Amino acid sequence: MNNTDTRKVERKKDIAIVGLSGRFPQSADLAAFWKNLLAGKELIRLYQPEELKALGVDEKVIRHPNYIPVTSLLDHPESFDYNFFGYTKAEADVMDPQTRLMHEQVWWALEDAGCNPDEYKGKIGLYLSASDNMNWRAYTVLNPDHQVGLFMTTRLADKAFISTLVAYNLDLRGPGIYTDTACSSSLTSIHLACRSLLMKECSMALAGAVTVNTTNDKGYWHEEGMIFSKDGHCRTFDKDASGTIFGDGVAVIVLKRLEDAITDKDHIYAVIRATAVNNDGKRKVGYTAPSVNGQAECISMAHKIAGVDPTSVTYVETHGTATKLGDPIEIEALNKAFNYNTAHRCAIGSVKSNLGHLDAAAGVVAVIKTALSLKHRVLPPSINYHVPNPEINFASGPFYVNDKLQPWQRINDQVLRAGVSSFGIGGTNAHAILEEAPVRESTPSAKAQLLVFSAKTITALNNYKQQLKDFIKENGAPVLQELAYTLQMGRKHFKHRDFLVCEEDTDLHAALTDLKPATGSRTVAKNIVFMFSGAGSQYFKMAQQLYEQERYFKRLMDEGFELLERKTGRDFKKIMGYTDDAATGKTLINTALYMPVLFLVEYALARLLMRMGIQPGYMIGHSLGEYVAACLSGVFSFEDGLSIVMKRAELSETLEEGRMVSVELSAEQVRPYLTENLSIAAINTPDSCVVSGPLADIKDLTGVLTLHNIPFTELKVTVAAHSAMFDAILDDYREAFKRIPLSAPVLPFISNLSGKEITAAEATSVEYWVRHLRHTVNFLNGIHCLLEKGSANYIEIGSGGILTSFLKMHPLFQTNSLGINVLRHPKEAVNDYAFYLHALGKLWKNEVPVDWDVFNDHEKYNKISIPGYAFDKTNLRVRIDTFKQVTSGGAVFSAGNPGAAENKTPEEAPAGSAAYDVNENYVAPETAMEAALCELWQSFLPSGKIGIEDNFFDLGGNSLKAMTMLRRIEQQYNVQVDLKDLYARPTIKLLAEEINIATLLKSQKPKKETRSLKI
Repeated sequence: MNNTDTRKVERKKDIAIVGLSGRFPQSADLAAFWKNLLAGKELIRLYQPEELKALGVDEKVIRHPNYIPVTSLLDHPESFDYNFFGYTKAEADVMDPQTRLMHEQVWWALEDAGCNPDEYKGKIGLYLSASDNMNWRAYTVLNPDHQVGLFMTTRLADKAFISTLVAYNLDLRGPGIYTDTACSSSLTSIHLACRSLLMKECSMALAGAVTVNTTNDKGYWHEEGMIFSKDGHCRTFDKDASGTIFGDGVAVIVLKRLEDAITDKDHIYAVIRATAVNNDGKRKVGYTAPSVNGQAECISMAHKIAGVDPTSVTYVETHGTATKLGDPIEIEALNKAFNYNTAHRCAIGSVKSNLGHLDAAAGVVAVIKTALSLKHRVLPPSINYHVPNPEINFASGPFYVNDKLQPWQRINDQVLRAGVSSFGIGGTNAHAILEEAPVRESTPSAKAQLLVFSAKTITALNNYKQQLKDFIKENGAPVLQELAYTLQMGRKHFKHRDFLVCEEDTDLHAALTDLKPATGSRTVAKNIVFMFSGAGSQYFKMAQQLYEQERYFKRLMDEGFELLERKTGRDFKKIMGYTDDAATGKTLINTALYMPVLFLVEYALARLLMRMGIQPGYMIGHSLGEYVAACLSGVFSFEDGLSIVMKRAELSETLEEGRMVSVELSAEQVRPYLTENLSIAAINTPDSCVVSGPLADIKDLTGVLTLHNIPFTELKVTVAAHSAMFDAILDDYREAFKRIPLSAPVLPFISNLSGKEITAAEATSVEYWVRHLRHTVNFLNGIHCLLEKGSANYIEIGSGGILTSFLKMHPLFQTNSLGINVLRHPKEAVNDYAFYLHALGKLWKNEVPVDWDVFNDHEKYNKISIPGYAFDKTNLRVRIDTFKQVTSGGAVFSAGNPGAAENKTPEEAPAGSAAYDVNENYVAPETAMEAALCELWQSFLPSGKIGIEDNFFDLGGNSLKAMTMLRRIEQQYNVQVDLKDLYARPTIKLLAEEINIATLLKSQKPKKETRSLKI
């Protein structure tokens, strides 16, 4: 077997670790955890006598020599964003705190893997474990919550439902398995997840575990010969080792087949070459005892499955519980599995020395430590080790305790490889072989990047931007294109959004600091309208940087350049300024040149947006712009469109020189200033129009306008379009158009002539296009027609934003509509591609869908690990003393809880966390019954303000919630409403009507007559 990093051998059995998440004592996330490991920190808490007294611990207990006042607990385990996952507060209150934490960690792990489960095309499997929670289950049974119901309470409170609850809420459709093999549970889950991937049961699998102690214990009692340490420290392999301590933690890893991970450009932490699981059977002194042979066979099996020689393994993360029996047996088993090879050298360590035994989560945290060690090529110290335990046979094998931080160096260019062991009470052993990830290829890019951020609440959105800023400050800026790629491709995109466009030299931390906090939500437009600019919007080097940096746009432009050169013999790429030997910009005033250029740029840009998934519902063009709309709608082909535009330009060039001027007057107001040679070429807004005519007449007009202080702007054209000057070319134009095949439009667009949606008869009529050349462009009426259809995202495809300004001047323009242009004004000193990205960001922020797969399909970027979602959390109960409290059916808290202040349940959730995606079409209740039902629904559904038109099931209701709610209705109104009735009438308005009808029928039901029997 080749151990070098060439990776030439195809290995179908290799599994990639592509995502990690976790929370541990004194470590809020993996970054903090890794930092603590490198520093060799012991992550336990020692209570001082004064502190224990204040917490109500009896002084006799404090002074007892066997009382060890040490814990290893999570910080703030009580916080949970139940709204994010669709739970009500009542449901979250009874849910096992371990299950709460697991929801968030699974989500973070998926994000770290760059996976949006809603869009992932394959099946995602879930293999989870949790520690015993009898204390919590007993508490929930003794303190029932009638809003939740006993049936659902027993599921939410039981660890055995952890996998299926998370799978249901995140819509994960692969295997959903709960695993329990005691201390080896999570490594066994990883084993099963790998098998599931190899058997193609799923294409991604998550494996993890959680341990949270819900009692108010302030330490533990040491008993000689048992597993608990006598001094509160876990001294793995040391002569003073006396056992372990138990701690809280939660961790999840995400797995994919290695070949898939490479194809999908995933961030690969490490590779799992093989896993193995077995059981000791009866080959040991007792049920709870470990077995040398059982462990050794498991490790050897993993080596065999992986196809690796034990000498290629240079580190083993051991089970390492620091017990007098366990440590010597584990080393003896390793010696045996490694063939008692004393010539080889292999480091060992145990993360339990840092944070204690995490029970069900012990195996997965060991894998995470090892994966991070492989990624960074460094071995953290195994702490609390000074003198070897004399009972351990180190002399007969290759192992030494890695008690200091050291680089993990390759030997003879071999791939770094490690083993991870986890052994459960009862005899289920698990072992995994890990190795470093293959080197990823990435293409650096100097172009601008679009960073996108989103969240379910404004608070969470602002917190995430701050979180990312803190991450950059702590770790330095990541590779910009990989950050952008991860945010676009590796995150679910929620309602509240923001974005940032950065160029290569952007100070990312400063840019995030300057980004304004998001404010209140608003109704957003869903419809899309393309607006195509007309003459005068062209300029030299127009869209040049977009041409250089956007491949699809370049491809379309090059197709057009080739057609134009074939038909005219001219190099339009040079004319536009796209080549080093480009002509001067003055040439684009020439009609024969600017018309084809404008058509081509607008066509290519529209096609680019459509390829990104931005599909117009309507289009409108201004003069020449209508040709682009017609072409995209299928009225004529691209080649025919370009040909007819060139013919129009050629014929225009045969006319005498003319001019066009935009005047800040309405069409009616400007008429008195017009001579018989002048025409109104376009009506743009209620207060502006364009006048067209001969050069001398236009010059006279501008003189008069100046005299009367009437603002005007001369357009960059040399012909008087849409004026009487064009009468001379109409016959020739008609003949040219007759040679163009015309079809009915597929996409609707607005006619410049009628100001209404063009008909098939108009679009396919040569006479229509002849009149279009000569007559007035009624853009004002066209925009009016569109604005009457409601709010929309108006995208100006052309430069300068002139059509957008016309749009916003219209009295019907709504604030929830968006008007943007995607090409910069020639005087704007900004990169064309960055300007385009900014427009794309605005559209995405307005909830216009963008196909990020298409956006990135030419790029060789990789996903990276960045901070996950900033959950908007609420505090819930965690620590309880079930059998020491008087139960009353309500919330119960213990005054002896060291985190009592944090564990109090507030009357209301923090600002911003109470509701997600509040219904913008809220309809208030009109009757007392509707108001009462609104209040009742509010207690069952994870939503904000509920109106009478809202659908129970759309708001997160399900059959179990429905059954419990209908029982409440039956008790309150003394009428029976069946589940099928709620499915048929799922709104409060309809449900109230149903209850009223049932009540009325019940009151009208005749009473049975009572007859006396005569004997």
